[in-house]
Amino acid sequence: MTSSSTHPFLTLLKKNYGGEDENIYSLNQRNINAFQDVIGFSTLPDQIHKKTLKRGFEFTIMVVVHIHRTVEIETRTVELEEKGVKLRLTVVDTPGFGDGLNSTDCWKPISEFIDQQFLKYFQAETSFGVERKYVQDQRVHCCLYFIPPSIRGLRPIDRDFLFHLQHKVNIIPVIAKADTLLKSELTVLKKQLLNDIEHHSIQLYDFPENGANQVEESQQLDRALRESIPFAIIGSNVIVESNGHKIRARTYPWGVIDVEDTKYSDLSHLREMLCKTHLQDLKDITSDIHYENYRAQQMVGKKTINHIYEDDPYEHDESKQKLLQQKDEQIREMKKLLFDMHQKMNPYHTISNNSESGERSIKI
Repeated sequence: MTSSSTHPFLTLLKKNYGGEDENIYSLNQRNINAFQDVIGFSTLPDQIHKKTLKRGFEFTIMVVVHIHRTVEIETRTVELEEKGVKLRLTVVDTPGFGDGLNSTDCWKPISEFIDQQFLKYFQAETSFGVERKYVQDQRVHCCLYFIPPSIRGLRPIDRDFLFHLQHKVNIIPVIAKADTLLKSELTVLKKQLLNDIEHHSIQLYDFPENGANQVEESQQLDRALRESIPFAIIGSNVIVESNGHKIRARTYPWGVIDVEDTKYSDLSHLREMLCKTHLQDLKDITSDIHYENYRAQQMVGKKTINHIYEDDPYEHDESKQKLLQQKDEQIREMKKLLFDMHQKMNPYHTISNNSESGERSIKI
């Protein structure tokens, strides 16, 4: 420990102000120790916390389910807020997947949509005059792939979809309408699906390994989530009253099922994973792995910023024009800022162009 007489901060004070009155500039040993022990960067988490709360978060989830319609891509965005934390949630729906007479390439529109969002983000973050903090993250962070309960293993359409999209998005398989199966049948179906996934070397979303310092309760939850894959859920948007409590449930002639009861449905586990425990990990894997793989392929440069919005069939004309106007405004502001900086740095210099001769002259 440096003594008070040789402390560099004290030496600097004496050098600048003289040492004739050491009572004014002297520091006691206790204050010096406090100055050395606490610099101030320990407040960085608080600063980041305030900054992220102000900006908010973005999360995009894709739902792939089989219904009788043509293949389409539909997006819906909603602003949510919980305890001061803002979340911009975008749900991407894909009605009609797999319902055509020829479903060989039905995965392509979904793959192209994911690539389109990657391309838009890549062009936005590398464009001149666009600050990264203003770039909206519309990349797909998670894909819920719904599997009908009537099958007894992965079908060819399932294998094609999972194979082609496994390296583009975090895929989470979900068994729909789990209330149509007996518990024994559900156990057999889950085991068969996992065996098929392993046999075909399909990579699903991989839960992060438990840390050594992780609390026991968190470890138990992670274990329960891992054992629940593929999630078998029962859905309902009806609130009923049962035994004096209001629950979200499905009613049957023989009784009522609480869809959030883990004895009957994995819905609560799926919600815990998406909203509470693994939301940030899904975003990190999307950014650090899936997007970086795409970015590495695009470094050679294939398109300009205008081509993105011209080729994007899922973006409305009004949204295209608004985004382009915002980028033009940002570029104009950046040029004005550079011009003002140049004027301040060179107040006596004026640069003019001679359009006829093509020469540049400097006046002082």
